[in-house]
Amino acid sequence: MSHFIYKILPAVILIFFSVSVFSQSSTGFKTELKLKDKKVSFDSTGKTENKINSGSQFQKPKYKVNYFKVAAITGVTAGAFWWLHNYQKNAWWSGQRGKFHIQNDWDYAMSADKTGHFFDGALLQAIYRGALEWAGFSPTASTWLGAAFSIAYMTDIEIEDGFATDWGFSMGDQICNVAGALYPVAQYYVKPLRSFNFKWSYYPSEEITSGNKNGAFLDDYNGQTMWLSVNVHDFLGKKAKNFWPDYLNIVTGYGVNDYKQFDKRYADYYVGLDLNWERIIPGNSKFMLWFKNIINHFRFLPLPALRFNKDGVQYIVNW
Repeated sequence: MSHFIYKILPAVILIFFSVSVFSQSSTGFKTELKLKDKKVSFDSTGKTENKINSGSQFQKPKYKVNYFKVAAITGVTAGAFWWLHNYQKNAWWSGQRGKFHIQNDWDYAMSADKTGHFFDGALLQAIYRGALEWAGFSPTASTWLGAAFSIAYMTDIEIEDGFATDWGFSMGDQICNVAGALYPVAQYYVKPLRSFNFKWSYYPSEEITSGNKNGAFLDDYNGQTMWLSVNVHDFLGKKAKNFWPDYLNIVTGYGVNDYKQFDKRYADYYVGLDLNWERIIPGNSKFMLWFKNIINHFRFLPLPALRFNKDGVQYIVNW
């Protein structure tokens, strides 16, 4: 259920506010590590805990947890999750408490629902990974703890769905939740994966604009597209890099149409251009690196693409 993104957004706003406020007032320990010829960012760089080289005169950076910042993160998390859980309880689970049951819904919304779960897991991991690094945790600890928080939260929601008569615990949803949360962990350890990042975009479908659809726009699967953005520059030779901007990506996309009507539904596939905001927006502070990484999870500007569907191939400008 892609409405999980809707559940995550308030936490994004609250954590964003916490980071911006407390980063100005805190005098906690700060660690800086300069890496030769590398920029430090969350999804597209090497591990900052590696030694600069193998010489014994170089030591690994030391990390000191700022417990004031940890308390701020904990408070924001507790408040956001308490509000979200009660909102979801009233909106989706109220009056339908029953026996725990499992459902198989891999094909729901032509699997657009599943890509949404994967994205939600990855986004929530990124939010907490950045917040924990800001609090002084090492990149490795932040990466794993971010994944753990993401999985714990998404699992809690899925269990609640399991007791709802109209829903059910979906193994497909849970697999995608876990896979999404662990994908950034894999990127942390496997360098080539850092060049492949998932993005989400939305343009209101006719159901929303006409007022025929009730509910959040994030359940409007007909208006959503999931993207896989590839940092082409990372794979080019030295000479070719001079002709291809490092911020210009190639992207593939997947969207659905009329998914509720089995005799009319069809999929859209895309190939086009994309922008890597981590390489466009200036700033290399921990906060700015985190902020750029979160922004880079979304595709929100109209860009050229080819669309492939049952009607053939069309050149379009979309997001």
